[in-house]
Amino acid sequence: MCIGLPIYSNHGVNPMDRQIAKLAAQYCSRYEGSLLGDLQTVYEKYVKQKQQTVLEAAAAAAAVQALFNADRIDTSRITPQMEEAFRLAFPNKELSDLTDLSPEQLQGVVSAWKGKYFEVLVRDRLNSGEWVGDLHLEPGQVAVLADSPTQAGWDIQILDADGSVAYELQAKATESLSYVKQALENCPDIQIVVTDEALQNIGEALQGVSGSGISDETITRHIIEPMTSLFDETWQNLCENILPFLPFVLILTTEGRMLMVGKKTAQQFWGSVIERSIKTGAAMSVGAVVVLLDGGLLSIPASILTRLGIDRYQILHQAQRRAQKRTEHIKALMARCPT
Repeated sequence: MCIGLPIYSNHGVNPMDRQIAKLAAQYCSRYEGSLLGDLQTVYEKYVKQKQQTVLEAAAAAAAVQALFNADRIDTSRITPQMEEAFRLAFPNKELSDLTDLSPEQLQGVVSAWKGKYFEVLVRDRLNSGEWVGDLHLEPGQVAVLADSPTQAGWDIQILDADGSVAYELQAKATESLSYVKQALENCPDIQIVVTDEALQNIGEALQGVSGSGISDETITRHIIEPMTSLFDETWQNLCENILPFLPFVLILTTEGRMLMVGKKTAQQFWGSVIERSIKTGAAMSVGAVVVLLDGGLLSIPASILTRLGIDRYQILHQAQRRAQKRTEHIKALMARCPT
């Protein structure tokens, strides 16, 4: 506040001091009345901008999570054996095609994929010299899968060293006793290998059935894990479709309100929209990089801190420029004072 300024007479006073006092008196008379109001306005503007920035930062973090948790196949969870099983079960499909299927259609995919995956596991265990239930390959023997997913009768052939067929197997990844019975009735001369759960259900009721030491629950979980997000409920899919655009909707809404009440011109509106969108886009990019580097939920603080940091840097830069302009203005005033 401009209180207690010294009053100088015209005698015995340095001309420079008299000039500075005059400038100070003019400044006070011009700005003193509105100083508190101006400070209040600046404070309110700062608080609103701070709240707005925090809201945008949170929206940017949510958008990143929605983008990476949307319906997609997590290929990092697909092993070479699972990939081979998918190609054998669906020779005319790509994994990316699954994102277009409904949850009901995906259940059919899981069933067929799981069945072929079970066959691949049984084949690989036999070829690696392991026991699969009561089965073990003799020296020189090799297990091979049927080339066609619709191969009738057998799923796995055991070949001798000369290439002749030693015996054939059916691999059934099921817990259904009736399904196993039907397979035995259709091909009574082909031994059946089943999952642990099916063997427990069968007990000693059926001959020609061997356990595998492989759990149906385990292979089902392996198949479902890479495409868990594809089984989302309708409301989850709706959120995933909306959240990536939420930060930009907030920007357009807040800036549009300023335009409608006349606080901003059209040019200022678009300038603010572009500036804020760039800041938010930068924050989302940082969050995306963290996710791609397997940072997981660390992308949330990364996005928020990036958005807040951009504004903090901008505020400090503007303050520095204002201080520099004020310094230059004072120097100009001092230059006008008589020496």
